[in-house]
Amino acid sequence: MPTISLKRMLARSLWWSGLLLAALFSIHGALAAPVTGLYDAAVRVSETTEASRQAAFAAALGIVAARVSGQRDAATKLGNVLNTASKYVQRYGYNSGFLEVGFDSAGVNSMLEQAGLPLWGGQRPLTLVVMPAALQGVREARAAVEQTAKLRGIPLVWARTEVSDRMASTAAQPGTQQAQSLAERYGASAVLVASMIDPTSATTLRWQFVFDGTSQEIQGATDEGPHLAADVLGRYYAVADKETMTVAMEVSGIDTIDAYGSTLNYLSGLSMVRTVKIEGLQRDVLRLHLELRGKVENLQRSLELDQKLLSQTSVTDPSGTLIYRFGSRDKH
Repeated sequence: MPTISLKRMLARSLWWSGLLLAALFSIHGALAAPVTGLYDAAVRVSETTEASRQAAFAAALGIVAARVSGQRDAATKLGNVLNTASKYVQRYGYNSGFLEVGFDSAGVNSMLEQAGLPLWGGQRPLTLVVMPAALQGVREARAAVEQTAKLRGIPLVWARTEVSDRMASTAAQPGTQQAQSLAERYGASAVLVASMIDPTSATTLRWQFVFDGTSQEIQGATDEGPHLAADVLGRYYAVADKETMTVAMEVSGIDTIDAYGSTLNYLSGLSMVRTVKIEGLQRDVLRLHLELRGKVENLQRSLELDQKLLSQTSVTDPSGTLIYRFGSRDKH
């Protein structure tokens, strides 16, 4: 038998591993990333008076409203409701010139629904940021992107500097397919590309956001990029309360108490699910009826993003039943 060097074997193994990972991501998409502190906000204060505290509560509620609804202008739509922000406060405390506030999630959700605003859960798509090294090296630029992403509830992953520079060196913005392929390499669902309009100034940037086969662009300051990402993703995933419907679901693979409990807890925790009614359990198939906020497509998008329940058909069953299986991709 011909001998193969160890170096060549390793190279071949790595090549196949990379190809396999790329194939898996392109077929199944990326996993969601959890956003912590969805109902928490910190507001800078100059004094600790009652009036200052109430104003900070209102400002903090505006931040949370924008994050949970996915709408940048949510605070303006709440109007005088912000003046009653204190009734939604669960806890607060002063820390290094900031008032840190934690709000009651159920109360905030109800308030947003009454104001006609949608709800967006805490499992959100990961966004890859492609930024030239010249900007990444400026601490303020990267910090501004991360701070705005945190305010809007957008989880980020950063492209390596050599990847960012290679993409930034091209005259034109990357194509949709090219950008989406790059996002998949990092396990992300979307990609946000920054480029400098003026090589001598980073005051105004050109931002391109690619998601779900579409591309959108905007010019603006460093924080405009993550705002654009949040605006687009919020329109796609946030669920308005304008429609309510009931859908039947069957989940197979429920062969342990843990699988049973995990499935019910997961579905009950989704922002678009109002109630979960158990119809029965036969062998390993759990039959349910879900009362939804919005349309069934909103539920399917969330399930596809999380990958905790796996769709078993490309479309719903002829009866209208959603067919899923409990478990992660790597088990099946």
